[in-house]
Amino acid sequence: MVSIRSLTVVGLFMMFFLISCAIFFTICLACAAYLSLFERKLIGWIQLRLGPDQCGVCGIGQPIADALKLLFKRSALDGHSKPAIFAICLMFTTTLIQLSIIPFFGDFVLWRAEYSLILILLLHSIIVFCEIMIGTASHSKFGVIGGTRAYLQHIGSYIPFVLSIACIILATDSTDLSMVPKIAENLRWILLKIPLFVVFFITILIVANKIPFDFPEAESEIVSGAYVEYGGILFGLIYLSDYLNLIFYSALISTVFFGRFVIPGTIGVISIIILIRAILPRYRQDKMIKIAWKILSPLLFVCMMFLI
Repeated sequence: MVSIRSLTVVGLFMMFFLISCAIFFTICLACAAYLSLFERKLIGWIQLRLGPDQCGVCGIGQPIADALKLLFKRSALDGHSKPAIFAICLMFTTTLIQLSIIPFFGDFVLWRAEYSLILILLLHSIIVFCEIMIGTASHSKFGVIGGTRAYLQHIGSYIPFVLSIACIILATDSTDLSMVPKIAENLRWILLKIPLFVVFFITILIVANKIPFDFPEAESEIVSGAYVEYGGILFGLIYLSDYLNLIFYSALISTVFFGRFVIPGTIGVISIIILIRAILPRYRQDKMIKIAWKILSPLLFVCMMFLI
């Protein structure tokens, strides 16, 4: 028979786990909300504009006001198919799962996965599948175009993304992301760190749909792309998923290349990505595929050969 003491220990463990998940969820939402304010302020500073400044001191209440507006917007689910609603909820959940495997605080990881680097590839594929479903399940031709672009972008970016992860695994001799900051600095990794960082950073811009490779959204061309028909809570989940994805990929770069300085490195990478958005124009999609297949993939193959 199971003793009362064992049940108490299990209950305390479950309570601790649920509290940790609730704190993690709250922190993620807060970071995603205020990252949008940081992005708008930084771009406004670059373009000699004020950015949000009316809601609270220096616009600090703007993310809360935006969240309340989306939360209480009426008829958010009317007119949308069940596959689209399911895909939006799945995309939001997957982005949270991604962040749970990042070692933000040293040895503490919410979910310690032995094969976390391989799991990242699976989670990325799920998010892309959700983007395609969100677009193609739309009643608007602009949404369908955005979903089709997401599919083409996945074809172009997946090969260099897989090769980048393979280089990291070969360099660290581990598939556990939380072990990457602890690896010994061998000579081959030191020599490849800077070129691999540049290639991996460009790959992440493509994978994360960030300017100059934001083809699925392309708000200046196809009116917010795959997400054009969604509002209220659904748009809020898409909005949060996009910023959580930005935090995750920036934290992934920081974990791999900046070691234990994950949080400052993440902030730095996010700032660079926002600066790129304010400076560079958008490429054509055929040029993106050429960059991914003809430049990034051969360079990553050379890195893999050097690391084997």
